Amino acid sequence: MHSPSLLGLLAAAGAVAATGSGPDCRTLQLSIAAAADNVHFTSLPDQNNATAIKEWLVAALTDPTGSYKNGTDRISGTYRVKATYCQPPPHVRPRRALQVLVHGLTYSKDLWAGLGFADQYNWHAYATRAGYHTLAVDRLGHGIPPTLSNLPNPFTEVQGPLQARYTLNLVKALRRGIPAAGLPPFPKIIYVGHSYGSWLGNNVARDDVRAVDAFVLTGYSGTVALPIALTIDFSSAAVVNPARFAGVPLGYLAGQTPAVRTAAFYAGAYDAALPARDFATHDTFAVGEGLSPAFTPLLTEYAGPVLLATGELDVLFCPGGAAACNATLHQTASYFPRARFSVLSPKDTGHTLSLHSSAPRTINAVHAWLDRYF
Repeated sequence: MHSPSLLGLLAAAGAVAATGSGPDCRTLQLSIAAAADNVHFTSLPDQNNATAIKEWLVAALTDPTGSYKNGTDRISGTYRVKATYCQPPPHVRPRRALQVLVHGLTYSKDLWAGLGFADQYNWHAYATRAGYHTLAVDRLGHGIPPTLSNLPNPFTEVQGPLQARYTLNLVKALRRGIPAAGLPPFPKIIYVGHSYGSWLGNNVARDDVRAVDAFVLTGYSGTVALPIALTIDFSSAAVVNPARFAGVPLGYLAGQTPAVRTAAFYAGAYDAALPARDFATHDTFAVGEGLSPAFTPLLTEYAGPVLLATGELDVLFCPGGAAACNATLHQTASYFPRARFSVLSPKDTGHTLSLHSSAPRTINAVHAWLDRYF
């Protein structure tokens, strides 16, 4: 069954739109050092040959023996990413809490601004109106148009282990404050992830139980089923769309077919024009992200509040359908045995839940849940 209290929050939230004067936002550049043991790939394809990369990727994804990898390589560096920082409007009493917004594969920080489609999908607007500061970050290797000279290697660097360590180091830095970016210390950190970003949150909770004060994990569960049509639809972004991705290394991939992306990310009730905007603006992801450890749920001793918010029609993380989704989400609590774990499962909602018709009610319900703790 759904948690009665969260069902009540969802019902009470209504369809309040993100209107008004809006948040005060600015773009920042962050530099964070990180080191991790990434997967060592045994025989990389020619990185200047898109066909060879696609063939190698498909072979690796369908190789039950995992022969494409052997051991690890220590990778380290200082990595620069862009971020959008927003403050509450002047008439709102600010909280000393920062929401760190971490997107999923093939998105960028712009996901949290609703892709610029309409105010009702802008997470920043809801959060800042409730008094929170927000920071939406581009993950490693994300953010189009990229600074081509600064893109990390899509095979050896942009992998799950380094992404996870970078994310943890970023969260720790934000709590201390990052003067170079004009960010003060924040006594309270709330981690808000979507999809792959939620899996990175699971890593943070496993690696340092004190790094974050609350987690909101959206588009996620302990059960994942990636549709084969979505997997094989990706190809080198610079070949898929040469005008938009000119100069991007061929190990960065993009989707080729709008219908495939829509079927994976949307379901139920949504504006029919949104998937087209989504496809036209979607970001790349690196081969290394797809083949290094990803989405495997991790057991954590984290004892703080966790909200798992996933649409009941999410084909990636509720593969059993709406009837089984609530049970799937509650089973994820077993990976957070000490946490104060809650579940929110919006109806008529697919994977990218913040871009569905239910978004205003869902985002308001998330903030009503946060109000219990902050």
